[in-house]
Amino acid sequence: MSKNRIKVEAKDLDGNDVVIFAVRPTKEENTAAQLISNKMFKGALLAGALVRKTLEEELERQGIWSKEKQERLEGFHKEIREHLIAIKAGDIKLTEARDLAIKVRIARMGAVTLQSERNEYDSYTAEAQAEDAKINFLVAACLKNEKNEPYFKDADDYRENSDQPFAIEAAGHMVTMIYGVEEGWEADLPENKFLQKYKFVDDDLRLVNKDGDYVTVGGDKINADFQYVDDDNNVIDRDGNRLDDDGLPIVETMPFLDDDGNPIIDDVPKEDTPDESAPNESVE
Repeated sequence: MSKNRIKVEAKDLDGNDVVIFAVRPTKEENTAAQLISNKMFKGALLAGALVRKTLEEELERQGIWSKEKQERLEGFHKEIREHLIAIKAGDIKLTEARDLAIKVRIARMGAVTLQSERNEYDSYTAEAQAEDAKINFLVAACLKNEKNEPYFKDADDYRENSDQPFAIEAAGHMVTMIYGVEEGWEADLPENKFLQKYKFVDDDLRLVNKDGDYVTVGGDKINADFQYVDDDNNVIDRDGNRLDDDGLPIVETMPFLDDDGNPIIDDVPKEDTPDESAPNESVE
């Protein structure tokens, strides 16, 4: 369960330390916020803002969101559901269940990416503007100082200072409280709970093998930077070739040839060439 009061110790844009508290909204504050939301919704409609249903129709008319994209989105959701049911039912090899869980993760990412393309235009709707006004009101009202007084005078004061590092961090906690989305929510997704239970991922949800090494979806060993590595943790390419610092395979180097096919021997830099005529300055 989310905390009702979270202490945030952060800094402002000038590097000064700031202590601020994110406090769960009261019933009265939620009621006031809803009134603000209703007022903004009505004003947005009068100003000509679209509602979400009309926006969807307009996006389809403009070709921004098509029937094909909608079918792809529904396909992702169907794939997620079917794979999760198969994992829940069991009676398959554990390795097969692992592969299904990974496919769920990939499908979920595809759905989010596709949905974000559609949601990009949501801010133009009356509903989005109303929700934004509600959140701004609650954040301004519920971010408190050490005396439990509102840190910001009002929503306008919050908006003017919303780029402050401490405000960004504290507002993040407020949104978590308001929407009930806990930090680390990805770990609670069914596919990730399965992968964690059978130690196919680490605490950061990165895929690992039985020895705890990072691996790709296919099981190839990689390092923390997502580079392929061999058993000695040397960086390699997909074919197993050792790589140099430039990311190129390590090969035996030979001199270039002149037009007659003779090796070109590079001159040794003068500063690296011993000067035989120089006196020996060593001390016996």
